[in-house]
Amino acid sequence: MKNVTLAVLIFAALALIPSCAGPAEQAKATPAVAAAPSEDVQAVITQLEKDWVAAIVKKDAATIDGLLADDFNGTSPTGSTFPKADALEELKKGTYAVESMSMDEVSVNVYGNTAVSFTSQQEKSKYDGKDNSGHYHFTNVWVKKDGKWQVVASHGSRLADAK
Repeated sequence: MKNVTLAVLIFAALALIPSCAGPAEQAKATPAVAAAPSEDVQAVITQLEKDWVAAIVKKDAATIDGLLADDFNGTSPTGSTFPKADALEELKKGTYAVESMSMDEVSVNVYGNTAVSFTSQQEKSKYDGKDNSGHYHFTNVWVKKDGKWQVVASHGSRLADAK
């Protein structure tokens, strides 16, 4: 019993040593943990989502080009996949034409230099000349590369029309 008590006391004393050390010693004794970011990532990603919607409506390919990473890949609500080049081309050519788009919900989960956003939006649009209007949910994956947030993946789902 004395050995167990002694072992517990030694372990407790060893655990307290870093808290008695000065800041320099604590830094050496404490495992590296990512510092809290100075930016409000949730606010930044929420604004980028709003910028993306505005750029789609304005057919602003330059803004979208900056928001989408070169290795971006999306999945449309119909299940087709498309890289960045296709997304930009469809916008420029008018294949995907949006008259109005409004987001009614955005939430963001942050994981270091990666963020996942969940958006809900109502849009009035046409794809290849056919009405594509409806309510959509998107899951977007953002990565901070070279100090800049860009979306690397997007997946959309259309909500079933209410009967």
